[in-house]
Amino acid sequence: MDRTTDPALGPVRVLVEEHLALETSSWSAGAPGALARLTRVPGERAQRGPNSVVTSRGGLRVVLPDDATAVAYETPSSRDPMRWLHAVAFCVPDEAARCAGRRVVTELGPDAEALRPADLSGTLFDLGLGAAAADVLVRTADPAALEVLRAAVGRDAVSGGLLAQLTGAAPDVVVVTAAGRMEITAPGGGTGLRLRPSQVRQDPGPAAHIPVPDGWTPVLRLHPAHPAAEPDGRPVPFDPERDAAFRALLSGHGDPVLGVVAADVVDAVRAMRGPETMDLPGDPASRAAIAVTLRRLAFTDGTSGTLAAWRGHYGPTVELADPDE
Repeated sequence: MDRTTDPALGPVRVLVEEHLALETSSWSAGAPGALARLTRVPGERAQRGPNSVVTSRGGLRVVLPDDATAVAYETPSSRDPMRWLHAVAFCVPDEAARCAGRRVVTELGPDAEALRPADLSGTLFDLGLGAAAADVLVRTADPAALEVLRAAVGRDAVSGGLLAQLTGAAPDVVVVTAAGRMEITAPGGGTGLRLRPSQVRQDPGPAAHIPVPDGWTPVLRLHPAHPAAEPDGRPVPFDPERDAAFRALLSGHGDPVLGVVAADVVDAVRAMRGPETMDLPGDPASRAAIAVTLRRLAFTDGTSGTLAAWRGHYGPTVELADPDE
């Protein structure tokens, strides 16, 4: 059955089902400083189930609450002045987003919720990173790794040196949020966990330039196919169809005010009017939308003196970069 036509699914869950089926879409879950990302490579074998996808390198099961909302947004890259990132953040009310928030290594027992039957016998440990909206766990059945983890129970994983000890053991990573769980079983090809423990406990919430409504917390992010880059950041020739697909997501799930700001910028550049002719909002979200719009115009319309003037006026944009980049 094509679950995207299931009348019991709301638009947010339909969006999830559509992109779980696409090998060009990737996903991320976790917290600043502990972010897991799941990508698929072309032709990679994937097993689909209701709300889930599993490959040999990892998997994702999405169980969104009924009141979840989707927020599509774009951010300028801090690494490349021609690049930008885009995503859809699935958000829930702050209170619903709260996880265990453990701050010491804790043994949780067998993983009864493992995505693959072969992993049900593995033992879960919470690394105790203390993130508010994501529990970052590891899973292993390896005797040596179990010994190391059990010796660390009740201690801080960072100051106690556990993370360094686990590097060679390579246990599975499991990230649990209010949106479900992501598992990383074989990192590589864009799939893996980026861990910066010192940042996890300083999580300030969504950055000001990402238009998440007040009182809501992102618990899962979708990264649809990008028109100018692969998931690992490699540039590709600009793809108008991919661009149009994300324009549609912005239309349905983005901030409409930012959409108007972007459209005004496009009209001004194409009419060869400089930035001094416009009175645009100066809040972080609007500035990020302007920066991305100017980068996109370089691909869709080519360079011009007018575009160069706009980019000089609205750059650089390091403070507007995606915190997950």
